[in-house]
Amino acid sequence: MTKLDYLNVGCGNKFHKEWVNVDMISNSSYVMAYNFLKGIPLPNNQFDVVYHSQVLEHFPKEKAPDFISECFRVLKPNGIIRIVVPDLENIVKEYTKYLHENINNSNTQAEANYDWILLEMYDQTVRNYPGGQMAQFLKQADIVNEKYY
Repeated sequence: MTKLDYLNVGCGNKFHKEWVNVDMISNSSYVMAYNFLKGIPLPNNQFDVVYHSQVLEHFPKEKAPDFISECFRVLKPNGIIRIVVPDLENIVKEYTKYLHENINNSNTQAEANYDWILLEMYDQTVRNYPGGQMAQFLKQADIVNEKYY
């Protein structure tokens, strides 16, 4: 079986050593740092698979098509591209659930879950620095609803 060439774009700290890993910031010698707003710094038709998770939603809307075009540019003909974005439907269901729970019978857990899902909903869509407000939130010493998120 032939070894496939994989590209992981926007990998953060989740990368595979046998893949080509690229992110805006690198904390590992296995991850190349590059600003994706300038494209993807790799040759045309190089990868069998291009994967990115939780990346696209951080692009300004007008820049997203260029980024997707870059992903296809580095993909070999008949290659596979996998794009993962937050599940907005699930986030909205959770938001509505905890909104109503707080209106009808507020408690510490429901309030904490509501605060988290509201933060997730907004921070995932308007984040403009690494980690965003979610990273700041997760640095707290005491988080009431740690199991929830």
